[in-house]
Amino acid sequence: MKTALVGALVLVAAACGGGAKPDPTVQPMDVQPHDVSHHAGSGEGAAMGGKGMGEHDEHNMPATVSKFHDTLAPRWHAEHGAKRMADTCAALPQFHADAAAIIAAPAPQGADASAWAAGGTQLDASVTALEAPCKANDAAAFEPAFERVHTSFHKLLEANAHHE
Repeated sequence: MKTALVGALVLVAAACGGGAKPDPTVQPMDVQPHDVSHHAGSGEGAAMGGKGMGEHDEHNMPATVSKFHDTLAPRWHAEHGAKRMADTCAALPQFHADAAAIIAAPAPQGADASAWAAGGTQLDASVTALEAPCKANDAAAFEPAFERVHTSFHKLLEANAHHE
């Protein structure tokens, strides 16, 4: 028995420690390559079904929210700079259409309907507020405005947190 236990531990250790080491320069998909301190301690992970910092359960999102996420995610996770801003600003019509679809959709079963409605309205307002920095090509104003879109999206997710 002792030999079998030792053999099993050796196999587990080899499986966990063997192979290529992870590349420390590669970020997991939902971890920002910049400051994510706004996620720390916010309770956001618990509100989203135990997911960690910035991770979403895309299978638990209503279709309208998933569509907005599909528009937001590649732009939000892009490297900061002129290309990120240009790509995001070019997607404003899609952001508006996706936010409008969320507002038009009923609250998911189990979600707080008033929080859901407020979240959709806030998300739409944050997208509208992103227009000015985009039109002015103002990189300094763009980042905080885009952060508000991201934060509004997370608040909408929280309104849907208990939806199964």
